[in-house]
Amino acid sequence: MDTIDSANRIVTSPLGTSKAAPHRNLHDEKHSLADADSSTSKRHVVLRWLINDILFIAMVSLTLIGVAFRLPVLYWVVLIPIFGVISVVEGWKHFATRTERLGLIYGLASVWCALLLAIYLIHNGGVQGVMNANATSLAVITLLALGTFVAGVLARVWQICAVGAILFLAVPGLGWLDQSPLLLSAVAVFIVTLGALAWWASKRPE
Repeated sequence: MDTIDSANRIVTSPLGTSKAAPHRNLHDEKHSLADADSSTSKRHVVLRWLINDILFIAMVSLTLIGVAFRLPVLYWVVLIPIFGVISVVEGWKHFATRTERLGLIYGLASVWCALLLAIYLIHNGGVQGVMNANATSLAVITLLALGTFVAGVLARVWQICAVGAILFLAVPGLGWLDQSPLLLSAVAVFIVTLGALAWWASKRPE
């Protein structure tokens, strides 16, 4: 007859061989399922972060693309309404009442309109005779950085403030860009790819 060792949960046969009790296999299966659930949860956290911050990723991507390829002033002018809409959309949820939200819209509209006016003055014929093309681009990027940072403060969204800080750093970084354009271009492409993956994941059915 087979004997059962209750302490070790081992079944001993007459031939001297031993077999582990079935509950050990169940324990291993539960452990494997727990590891799988943990890895799935981590992937979901990263995916939710990408989906929730896709607008900020787009802002950073557009900024890095403009800096990396030294796009003309018109590119930065086009970014102003895009950044304005993003700042309103992201700041909207931080204000509860209708009056506060109207104040947010008026404040952000004032900031971005003032920025457009400043860029227009820079491109005025009299100023163009004093500043060359590179100086004009740097001035426009600096103004956009200031407007983005102020918009982030008004909207109470720190990510928009971070985009403004990146723009500020891009101004002195343009000199460094002459030595390593491929690196910054690769960073821009990487961020754009992350944004595209987040958008694609958000469109997938659950």
